[in-house]
Amino acid sequence: MQELPDHAADEPHAPTAHAAGAAAAGAAAAAGAAAAAAEAPPAVDAVAAVLKGNEALLTAKELELVRALLQEGQGHVFEAWPAPGTGDADKRRLVAQLVQLDASYHGGLTAYIGNAKELLRDSREGRNPFDGYTPSVPEGENLDFGSRRFLDLEEGGLAAAARAAFVLVAGGLGERLGYSAVH
Repeated sequence: MQELPDHAADEPHAPTAHAAGAAAAGAAAAAGAAAAAAEAPPAVDAVAAVLKGNEALLTAKELELVRALLQEGQGHVFEAWPAPGTGDADKRRLVAQLVQLDASYHGGLTAYIGNAKELLRDSREGRNPFDGYTPSVPEGENLDFGSRRFLDLEEGGLAAAARAAFVLVAGGLGERLGYSAVH
């Protein structure tokens, strides 16, 4: 801010170009700092504020995951944490689960959250994630129920069923399982 000489303090004056430029530069710097703060990962203070002193329970890697989750707007996961010394084992279990989930999804939990947001945005905008996907019917054999061939194949199928596993992706595209071929 431009200082006025003592005698000018009582006189009306118009701001100078220098003062206006300085004010604009200050406003631009403040806006830039606010934008940078919005994009920057939450400071340790933000983590400490959400964890309410419980950060001492966590490793550096776990704190980094918490910081990343806060940046993704997931602070509600930790909001109900009681003070240190209360439910610490439960807190550690939750964070261990988060670390495991982070390691099991390609790109971690932040990628999962980003993918979920993208899928929700596409749904809201009416985009079909299956556009361009052409389902096909596999070739097979028509069998007559009770025929010798049917019974032989049934016997082989029952023997193989004991060693088979089936995965049914229900209610989604399988993105939590890391399957991305249908997008």
